[in-house]
Amino acid sequence: MTSVKTVFMQLSLFVSKTLARSVNWCFWALFLACVLTRPKDSAADLVSPYGGETAPNFAELLVEADRVRVVLEIDLSDYPFFVAPDDGTGRTLAARTGRTFGVAADGKTLTPVVRSIDVRSRTPRLTAASKVIAPRPRSEDVVFVEMEFQFQGQPTQITFTPPLNENGIPLASIGMVAEHLGVPVTDYRYLSRPETMLPNWEDPWFTTFENPNLTRHHKSPLMSFLSMEPREVRHEIIFRLKDFEAWADLNLGAAERLSPDQVAQVKSEAASFFEQHNPLSINGTSVLPRDVQVSRIAVGADGLRVLPDEAEAQRTTMLMGAVLSYPHATLADRVEMTWQLFPDGTDIIPITLSDPAGAVPSQIYKSDPTVVWNNHLTSWENPKTRPVVVNSAGLISLPMVSIGFGLAALICAVLALRAADSRRTVFAAMLGAFATAALLTIPIRYAVPMVTATAPDDATTHQVVQGLLGNLSVAMLEPDIKGVEAALEPFVTPDNRDQIRDELRRGLSVSLPSGALAKTDKIVDLRIEGLSSGEDRNSHQIIANWTARVSGGHWGHLHQQSVLFRGLMNVSRHGDQWHLDGLTVLNAQKQG
Repeated sequence: MTSVKTVFMQLSLFVSKTLARSVNWCFWALFLACVLTRPKDSAADLVSPYGGETAPNFAELLVEADRVRVVLEIDLSDYPFFVAPDDGTGRTLAARTGRTFGVAADGKTLTPVVRSIDVRSRTPRLTAASKVIAPRPRSEDVVFVEMEFQFQGQPTQITFTPPLNENGIPLASIGMVAEHLGVPVTDYRYLSRPETMLPNWEDPWFTTFENPNLTRHHKSPLMSFLSMEPREVRHEIIFRLKDFEAWADLNLGAAERLSPDQVAQVKSEAASFFEQHNPLSINGTSVLPRDVQVSRIAVGADGLRVLPDEAEAQRTTMLMGAVLSYPHATLADRVEMTWQLFPDGTDIIPITLSDPAGAVPSQIYKSDPTVVWNNHLTSWENPKTRPVVVNSAGLISLPMVSIGFGLAALICAVLALRAADSRRTVFAAMLGAFATAALLTIPIRYAVPMVTATAPDDATTHQVVQGLLGNLSVAMLEPDIKGVEAALEPFVTPDNRDQIRDELRRGLSVSLPSGALAKTDKIVDLRIEGLSSGEDRNSHQIIANWTARVSGGHWGHLHQQSVLFRGLMNVSRHGDQWHLDGLTVLNAQKQG
């Protein structure tokens, strides 16, 4: 390995030469500081249980029609491992940067051309692992290197080799993603040895690596997802335009790229097509989808995202997703779906069946295309809204029925004393009956507001808001207006339901990257910011902050986020029951 002194001299020479090109001194000062403080005999990090997106170094491997583009982000402390030794030819440090990363096509080593080298901030990459365990230490800035390796023809093998020592041990920990002609080949993975890609030039979706561990989540170009939810059954399909053209006459001509109008046409045709195919039944009854949505989607290392119609649309690689919704009042007992679409040469379609207990992968066979799901859940409870009942300050619990009978007994006693002998016996009997009833009904009590009732205390207010938010979360599961209004009935009066329903969709609904509306899993960190009296002693205004942990997704990608809300609630007390009379979401901020 190049000694610290030699590297320092080389870096100094490089900096002096680049000053003439107006390179900022502060960028290269970071190089000097990191190299000078680096131990001479440092070794590479071990491959950790994190995803490749958390590695100190990262490589994007992009195979195009006539070249390979390699984009490196090099941790400052690992920079010397990516610099080729000085061979005495006078090449600058910049010219030797990245030369320890090799690319070969059909066994022939390709010559790199450095297109860009710079020091810049590390690219943020989404990761779930770093939320559980802090990622390993790494520099905030990286050396950014973009190289191109041109090749001839269409090679059958392309090999990527990271910096290795003489024993073939990796010198640096490198995360990676790979693409072929714009189609993702891998998710976030590690490049810790020479790895060979096997390009499929006719259909890049089927490009793979020799190493089966270097793969992606969506391995098939046609996938089905059948989700059994508390209020609906949902059938979601990922498909390619290339396959859809074999099923429907789209009249797209010979265009390689589609215009936004053509994309909109394809989406409309696809919605009509899937509405009539892959029939589905719930509890033995055939049903049609209430709604069909079709979107352009992209699948990459960061997951799945919905694309706008205006985005560039390559006809051969365009990927789409359909979502068919079948509303049902509660979780179904049995769902059957018959798959009808098998591209030429394909006899098996992967499918994922999911319900409140989790997801199970399965397969659809051309010889047996019907998929059946039966509800075997024993401990699942259908989510329902309930009256919000909180015993609150300012209420007194009285045996009102007993008091009523007691008053009746008192009246009978007075009448018995004043009545003639002939009627005194009747009033005496009634007195005994009412007195007995008064004694028997003492346990029956009702909460009655005190004349001098004060505002609810902090604990009561917290319970009230927590109960109302829980009910709102359940109401948002409903797929239609009628269902939402029924869910609001236990805690919202008829006059206020329209306003509450509209605010649910406007202020509390959370859209996820896949285009799905999230469901609320849990309300946490509830804090009461303010409480004031309303128009009467039983009405109050509450300003509260809370965090909703939400989740959801389409096409096999579960997204989880935390959303911080701030809202104003108008509430009223009716005995021990609390009603929501008004709701205004003042602010909503996604936390991750």
